[in-house]
Amino acid sequence: MWTTGLARWYAGHGRHDLPWRHTRDPWPVLVSEVMLQQTQVVRVRGRWESFLDRWPTPAACAADPLAEVLRFWQGLGYPRRARGLWLTAASVEAVGWPRTEQGLRALPGIGQYTARALLTLAMGQSSSPPLDVNLSRVAARAALGRHPRDSQRADIERAVVEGRPRTLDARDYTLALFDVGALHCRAIPRCSGCPLARGCRWLARGSPPATRPARVQRYERSMRQLRGSVLAAQLSRDPAATLPDLVHRVAALPMAHEPDAVARALASLRADGLLEDSPASALRTPR
Repeated sequence: MWTTGLARWYAGHGRHDLPWRHTRDPWPVLVSEVMLQQTQVVRVRGRWESFLDRWPTPAACAADPLAEVLRFWQGLGYPRRARGLWLTAASVEAVGWPRTEQGLRALPGIGQYTARALLTLAMGQSSSPPLDVNLSRVAARAALGRHPRDSQRADIERAVVEGRPRTLDARDYTLALFDVGALHCRAIPRCSGCPLARGCRWLARGSPPATRPARVQRYERSMRQLRGSVLAAQLSRDPAATLPDLVHRVAALPMAHEPDAVARALASLRADGLLEDSPASALRTPR
């Protein structure tokens, strides 16, 4: 089996020091999962602890204005994640946690992966595997001998389900595969010391490259960078009151000098619910 040796390796080399692994409370687990989306562990660790010091429960988070959560979130990127977390906190405070994938996916900002991660890592419920980019890469390479972009999702899920060692429950098995993906089976793999190397079909095939190169999204000079600066300006204690004032505040960014770029960034932030809609003469932050 392609996971032979995984359980022993995980016991000795897994990332057991990650603080969110020491709880099965759905709220801290959800906060970690949301923060870790497209953000490195080293950046998340301290922020996760600080977030929970301030908002230890969904009720505490829901009781504060969205603007406070967004201010805290600055530096983590993708602020729509923070809004989704805040809206989910309000829903959970009102009616409690759903206990099915379908119910969890009805919560704001929670998709298939996050719902399955909550079921597996926090709730102890039976679930299909929570396939993120890293876990998919591990299973596609080791079990199927292919890159995940060249593999069917159903084949990857089947390989993960069939590969679970008897000595690991679903939670520890998932965490072990996460750790292999983080420490060894990376985009540029580090096969030396990998517990799956002996049975890895991708390695046996000579580590074939993917048939389609991955796209790398540029942050510098992007609309995403401009949106972040506009949002930061409006979340400050002295937000811009007019559009010309806002343009002046973000003028250091090259993107700000493109025609109507700041207005478009502002409109998109309003459309995402991150800033309140308002007359053009009065720019406002969320309540």
